[in-house]
Amino acid sequence: MEKSMSALLTISFLWIATISLGICYGNFNSGCSPSEREALLKFQHELIDPLNRLSSWGGKEDCCRWFGVICHNLTGHVIELHLGSLSYEGYYGEADKEYYMKPTFSGKISPSLLNLKHLRHLDLSNNDFGGIQIPKFLGSMGSLRYLNLSGAGFGGMVPHELVIALKVRFLLNLKTSLL
Repeated sequence: MEKSMSALLTISFLWIATISLGICYGNFNSGCSPSEREALLKFQHELIDPLNRLSSWGGKEDCCRWFGVICHNLTGHVIELHLGSLSYEGYYGEADKEYYMKPTFSGKISPSLLNLKHLRHLDLSNNDFGGIQIPKFLGSMGSLRYLNLSGAGFGGMVPHELVIALKVRFLLNLKTSLL
């Protein structure tokens, strides 16, 4: 009786430990959904990436493992995109200064981001979008809570849709973004 109780306790402990580790390290998600993967690939297609920072995007690898993509540990939904570049102040030394002077992301922001229904955090800071207008659709992203466009080279007025969304639900950083 004692051996069976001990074995049951050991099995229970191992099961709980496995579940806990899976939750902490995201081992239980099924990977990003095909629709979210497709949305990210369409987004990438509209970007110009001279440093090839998005070279991990594509292939058969789960998009939750792609550069700059953060997924929810349990659901696998894309919840964050970290595609900002370091600002000049973020670099130190002459070698780093040379790297800073290289072009970063430019191009267009694809409306395919609307298909990332669970996206809460979008950082496109310190890129060079060449004075294009901030896309109006960003204000329609219902889950978005953080948007960083500082130093990203957007021009024109902040879209009305984004101003309304700003008042309601999220933090927007536009520092030196507008031309």
